[in-house]
Amino acid sequence: MPPARSADRHRRLFTNFVNAKLSERDDVPPITDIFEDLRDGRLLYALLEELSGQSLASLGRPTQKGKHGKPLTRIDHVANLSISFRYIKQTTKIVGIGPGDVADGNEVLILGLLWSIIVFFAAKDLGGVENVSSLKKKILKWCQKRTEKNDDVEIRNLKDSFKDGRAFLAILHDVDPDFEYEPSPVATTQNFNRAFEEAKQRYGVPKLLDGDDAECWRDDQSMVTYLSELMKRLPESAKDMAGAALKYVDDHQKAMLKDLSRLCACPTIPGTEHAGASLIADLMKNDGLDVDIEDTNGGVVVGSWPKKDPSLPTVLFVADYGVDDPGDLWKAGDTEPFTPEEDGRGRLRAAGSVGKAGALAPIKAISALIRAASDETLAFNVDVLCFCGSYDDLEANGTLEKVVADRYGGESGDNKKPYAVVVDTYNCASGVADNKFAVAFGCRGECEVKVVCKIGDPALAEKDNYAVEYGPLIDVNQFLSHCLISFRDPENGFLVDVPGLVGLPADTPYKKVVENVEDMDTSNFTSILALPPGVTIAEHLMFHPGVSITDMYGDEKDLKGEATVFASLPPTFSPEAAIAGLKERFEGAAVWGSEVTVTASPQRCQGFLSSVESPFLAKLTEAAKKRISHRQIAVASSPVYLPLAAAVARALPTVATYACGFSDADAHAGDKDEAVAIDDVTATIKTIIHLLLSLKTLKPTTTHDGQAHDLFPQTTLPPAPPAAAQQHNNDNGAETTHTTSQ
Repeated sequence: MPPARSADRHRRLFTNFVNAKLSERDDVPPITDIFEDLRDGRLLYALLEELSGQSLASLGRPTQKGKHGKPLTRIDHVANLSISFRYIKQTTKIVGIGPGDVADGNEVLILGLLWSIIVFFAAKDLGGVENVSSLKKKILKWCQKRTEKNDDVEIRNLKDSFKDGRAFLAILHDVDPDFEYEPSPVATTQNFNRAFEEAKQRYGVPKLLDGDDAECWRDDQSMVTYLSELMKRLPESAKDMAGAALKYVDDHQKAMLKDLSRLCACPTIPGTEHAGASLIADLMKNDGLDVDIEDTNGGVVVGSWPKKDPSLPTVLFVADYGVDDPGDLWKAGDTEPFTPEEDGRGRLRAAGSVGKAGALAPIKAISALIRAASDETLAFNVDVLCFCGSYDDLEANGTLEKVVADRYGGESGDNKKPYAVVVDTYNCASGVADNKFAVAFGCRGECEVKVVCKIGDPALAEKDNYAVEYGPLIDVNQFLSHCLISFRDPENGFLVDVPGLVGLPADTPYKKVVENVEDMDTSNFTSILALPPGVTIAEHLMFHPGVSITDMYGDEKDLKGEATVFASLPPTFSPEAAIAGLKERFEGAAVWGSEVTVTASPQRCQGFLSSVESPFLAKLTEAAKKRISHRQIAVASSPVYLPLAAAVARALPTVATYACGFSDADAHAGDKDEAVAIDDVTATIKTIIHLLLSLKTLKPTTTHDGQAHDLFPQTTLPPAPPAAAQQHNNDNGAETTHTTSQ
């Protein structure tokens, strides 16, 4: 081959290679003249970061602009290039070239440098090879294995064995037998173009070779570079959807991180729902999802698996990408909350990064399956509902509950009930699954009452002989304390039988789940909890009621004491029934001459509880254990109220709802310096992929006419005693006064 022709092919090869590797970066534009564009050092720096998958910031950062806004000088170019060469000398074996040669545009040396870099990283990615010779042997052996079923293809070398394009087509046919082999016997370039286009569109292999160049196979470096990319990116079999999808996630991690950064850069605080919803919708469309609902004003977007089958049930993923206004929290550190930044420790730092990663994960999982599935379909339809709103929107009869009920609460048609719901929830089992990935099948509810105790008339108390005429004065603080401690047995401290509050029944499958809660840190609880015999801390935190005083005040002058009492309720238990029980307990503690007024707070929350024996939960847990290797997996009911999951469960009371998420103390979620772990995001995406593919083995009891079914009826704990609930529960649970007389 003439030297000029070879050099021209190398120029095109390396230009295509660099542009392909840097296509997902915003800090460097596409190159047109590789020798000129490499001169200032910024391009080489970016290329090495992409190929290595790590930041070079520890070695220095390239100068972007010259002094006083002037162009960079040769001295600046050499300084920038020196940073990259420090890395190159630690990794790649190069001789006879330095930063000055690249800055001067020495074409021969630059081509040699790029070839050395490509060989080094190809050998590293393919594993088990140390030099060009061993790399070629490994690629040759792979090509021979891939084409051994084709009698008309014989791979003897990596050059003229590919000259008619048949070998490329045979490799792709081996990966997916549905891809028609059918090479043209005369149109060589047609074979090249068909193979290169299929590899790019189906598997993301960049077009490094020119399909219109009938002699592209003649160049050794071009063939090794392209075939190594094929070897890295092609799955063992296209029928192995999991392998292809998981590989797609690994190959496109930079693109995922770029989209997450875009989402984190959008504030999505209350009042900015429009911008956030528009961006979420764009991300869904770019990743191949069908956008069914795009309510940009309400912050609700629903994306769907594009090959929906009305006869199949739907798995629904729900996430909240909204962010509380960080206000002065971030400004105190002189930082910008919505300027995402990689911290060099595998985390993306930005306000709301944890929640936004949870919203992006199912979108990216579906995107990977779309790329991997080709014409195949899943055993279930998949929807992703992304929501942005305030805490008020998550309350009973709030915005989210109405949206979910309207969209998924029907018995048939487009709004029929889903098979199951997975709700992204950070730290969803706090206290029982710290620093783990948790799957929560329920959560506790809560309510609050204000108790006012009066022991006399302040006007009469100033008169002489009050104690003789009106009865003995009682210390107001002592009386209030008397009412509060009536919830505990004075001998053992156990919570006494409060009407309207119950714990976990003995004959329930949830007992077994409680017993399987492992490695729980109990150091924070053993000294403050009085546990009944046979009740573990985990069971108490997940299922048993708890009553605590959050505020207490006594005024001797006014003969009045006040206390705010918070009750944590068992999952699914009615807050109204609990309030009735609290009122009865306090009123029963009143003594001679006293008056007790109990006022219920308008904010009351009912928890939820889904089946722990469902095959879906088993598949979800199995997927997490398979794909999340860097953290333990826990299945539990949340000891705290989960507003997002509870809102969905209220809207779909007959559908199993499971909250999932990481507990990561280093993420500082909701606090200054919030930073999501990138490994956690990737693991979540892979878990969803594994889950959706594993559901093929389930046989949901849905009819072919699309009728909904109650596959997982929610379990209801025993109700409160009727007398307590009926006697004291008025229409709004507002206020009850009880007075004792002489």
